[in-house]
Amino acid sequence: RIWRVDALSRSNARYARDQRPHIMYTLAMSSLSGLRVTANARKGRVPKAKANDVEPCEAADFKGIKTREYSSNIISRGSELEQLKKLSHLVLETAAVGASTFEELGPQAATVSPSVLLHTLHENATADVGALEGAMVYEPCSVDFTGSEDARLECVIDKAFVNLGGMMAERVGGLVSIEIVEDKVTALNSDKIIAKARNMRAMFDEINVDREKYLFKIPGTWAGVEAVRALEAEGVRCHVTQVHCLEQAAAFGRAGATVVQLYVGRLQAWYKKHPVHQLSNNLHEASNHGIEFVRQVKATFKNESIDTKIIASSVLDRENALSLAGVDYMLLSDRVVSTLNNADACDQIGTGVVARGGNVPSVGEITQASFEAALGMSPAHEELEAHLELLHKDEEALKAFVKISVMRND
Repeated sequence: RIWRVDALSRSNARYARDQRPHIMYTLAMSSLSGLRVTANARKGRVPKAKANDVEPCEAADFKGIKTREYSSNIISRGSELEQLKKLSHLVLETAAVGASTFEELGPQAATVSPSVLLHTLHENATADVGALEGAMVYEPCSVDFTGSEDARLECVIDKAFVNLGGMMAERVGGLVSIEIVEDKVTALNSDKIIAKARNMRAMFDEINVDREKYLFKIPGTWAGVEAVRALEAEGVRCHVTQVHCLEQAAAFGRAGATVVQLYVGRLQAWYKKHPVHQLSNNLHEASNHGIEFVRQVKATFKNESIDTKIIASSVLDRENALSLAGVDYMLLSDRVVSTLNNADACDQIGTGVVARGGNVPSVGEITQASFEAALGMSPAHEELEAHLELLHKDEEALKAFVKISVMRND
């Protein structure tokens, strides 16, 4: 037994209040300056991609730069990191919610997901457990309102997500991404995605969280496209994940998504195993399929005057990072950041494939049928299935913990 609900502290009381929602249907899209995303490390090893698009400045010995410990928290003057930071917003990837290990990269932000909340509850070491305490005494989540214990459990978890997101929004200077799709059934139903986003937005309004402080994470399914189109029209900003093909990216860009997340290393690894699909996706001439995909998405958005921003994640090494110069955001590990910080900058950084632009395959009208076909001929189908399966397992583990450890005591 980890705590008692009747011991709700004053500091957490605001997260249990039932205030009248202040619904606003317009929200200006920002440039997302300073976005920081906290991400859990992906399980398993990904083969390293070899990038030949940018030659290293001082490939072996990083001449002229003194090797320093990464914990120094200082960007070295004249380093590749300093130069790259001028071309793209660099996003430090960390497994610790709210942690900041390299202050100069900008304000830290966070992701709220089933695994993050479950970790917080298991650790029971910070005031963040109040996210669930407040949810437990939130009147709209009582059985009198929800009608059943199962509905109450879902409501309590949604409210706990919102409470934790509100705490993170107060603590960090960047944005908080909230996972709202917990399984394949929801991911394939646009009405369910929209309803959950609207409900959670109302909960955020109740605790007075600025709508510009958070994004809702939505997976790259066709139902996701329809949900993003409806939500963004209402001013609800969306962070689309698991985007692995050009048709996906174009569909979400045209739907008005605030940001889409692409996966460089995963694409490179998948296309090495499935070379037959390189030609059909116009990636057969690329030395690095993941980097070329990011370039194509960026060029498509520019050609179609789409404002959607791009996060390039699964950046495996320094060469990947240099080749991605000019992308809106790069999600980088401590190791890659440290390597960039210990290398002399050179003029070639600005000539990465993403910064160069170039020709791009045309993307015509996208229907559900063509969208689904594109998923099947790219990593998208497999990655979506794996992502949704993992989310479902995490959600079930969270529900079991809340039901057994807490709800039985009240």
